[in-house]
Amino acid sequence: MRLDTPETHILRGAIDTHIHSSPDVLPRRQADREVVADADTAGMAAVVLKNHTSPTAARAAIAGESARTTVLGGIVLNHSCGGLNPHAVRDTLALGGKIIWMPTISAENHLRYLRSQDADPYIQAITPSISNGISLADGSTLAAVGEILDLIAEVDAVLATGHLSVDETAWLASEARRRGVTRILVTHPEAPQIKMSLDVQRELAGVGVMFERCYYSLVAGTATVASMLETMRSVGVDSTVLATDLGQVNNPPPVEGFALFRSAMEESGMSGDEWQLVACDNPARLLGIDMEAER
Repeated sequence: MRLDTPETHILRGAIDTHIHSSPDVLPRRQADREVVADADTAGMAAVVLKNHTSPTAARAAIAGESARTTVLGGIVLNHSCGGLNPHAVRDTLALGGKIIWMPTISAENHLRYLRSQDADPYIQAITPSISNGISLADGSTLAAVGEILDLIAEVDAVLATGHLSVDETAWLASEARRRGVTRILVTHPEAPQIKMSLDVQRELAGVGVMFERCYYSLVAGTATVASMLETMRSVGVDSTVLATDLGQVNNPPPVEGFALFRSAMEESGMSGDEWQLVACDNPARLLGIDMEAER
């Protein structure tokens, strides 16, 4: 799909909060600047660069230097970044990082999932051979988590839940709210490592938590377009953010994938007003982006 066609102009003003680009320890479909160039061509308002093993705030600043599209990054608190490391969080935020993700491939919940069944080959590929996963249920982590939440609250950044378990996520959301964090994003609740129930999602949505529903879940077969649309409406359109989680070499480039995502959702009945909320307005509100200024 060319990115200067009417089909991709349907992404004008859209924001993708979850893109994996290179450099990375795994091959990726596109480099940072290629992703940003595509987003610029499609008229997107913003993209967020994510990496499981290294911070992306500085990369985002470089990739976005001459772009109209806002480019943001952050840090995933996996072992390669020191785990639940307040020092890394402080420096990331000082560099302009916008999202602090809880552990993903280093989360004990993620590793437990891999040990329990035949996981998706991609999930296996991104996971290093480690046995000591990070768990918020471990009392030794609580002080570091508290300090991290305070740092996020201080600059009004976004807390994303990574690959934590449902119970850990529910506890974290409550503690984050108590400490003044106002922007909380549950990372792909449809993912097989998480599989958050509708009841829990509704409960969290009731206290202002948002949910990132990703095109990769459709590509990987862990959700269908119909089920995602039904969940989005059941939990609340106001609490949903659509993203791609793309960057894998065998999948479409992220911006192209986002256009395909919209088309698939609209074919299943998603309205234009719903798209405006979940792909533009909600992620802008989450990230603190002034859409009027973007226009």
